[in-house]
Amino acid sequence: MPRFYRWLLPLLWTIVILSAVFSLLIFVIPLESFQYYGNVFETIMPVFCLVCCLYAYRTISSRVCLLLAAFAFMSYAFSNAYWYNFSIILGRPVVYISVAELGFFSFFLFLIAMIVIGFPDEGMAIPAATGLFLLYLVFPLTYVFSGEDFLPVHFVLFFVRVILLEQLIAAAIRHGVFRYPLLWAGICLNCMASLLYGLRETIFTSFPVPLFPGTSVTNPLNVNEFLSIVGPMSTASFALILAGLLLYIVKAEKPEEQRESASS
Repeated sequence: MPRFYRWLLPLLWTIVILSAVFSLLIFVIPLESFQYYGNVFETIMPVFCLVCCLYAYRTISSRVCLLLAAFAFMSYAFSNAYWYNFSIILGRPVVYISVAELGFFSFFLFLIAMIVIGFPDEGMAIPAATGLFLLYLVFPLTYVFSGEDFLPVHFVLFFVRVILLEQLIAAAIRHGVFRYPLLWAGICLNCMASLLYGLRETIFTSFPVPLFPGTSVTNPLNVNEFLSIVGPMSTASFALILAGLLLYIVKAEKPEEQRESASS
């Protein structure tokens, strides 16, 4: 195993653990501080993953899937930085309608391309694919019947996001990514965080009833505020995706090296 991966893997696990701990701090520290630091980490982490993918491409393997992963992380980093500055710092009241969504969509598309190009196609039964699509279709329909003020542009953005997430999960299943636990866990966690983000910006934009009442130690949080944990969830998912992808690359390179040594 390359020395680069031996020291990187413990670091990535540390990031996953710290992200989980940081998520719990939402009950303690002020929400604005939590959102600020959460978005800082959520922007820095994909940049770090981008650098690691490019370094691995140069030193471990020249597989295209590493470049596609690098493009995915780059898209997310730029989009999240723009989203936070435009929607939080400038006080934009409607944060879901912005060009940042296109960058997030690019992140999903690059991940789908990474899986389709980098992993062998094992096929997927039509009933399973249909059932998965119908399962994800429930979420945009929930927004339609939620009783919130229906905004067509919100529905379109949420619908596209859900379809891309469904296609990402379908591609991961069809190409056997579930056989690589770290990568599969990272993709599932990221899809969960992305879905919660979409629900937060559509159904729970104005839901004042406290989900967690305040105590002498913890802050009161409604659903919208509590779902700020999608930031640490995304940060942890990036670490898992990078760890799983590099582990897959390292294992895939070993048979090729063995064949080359045997032929020589």
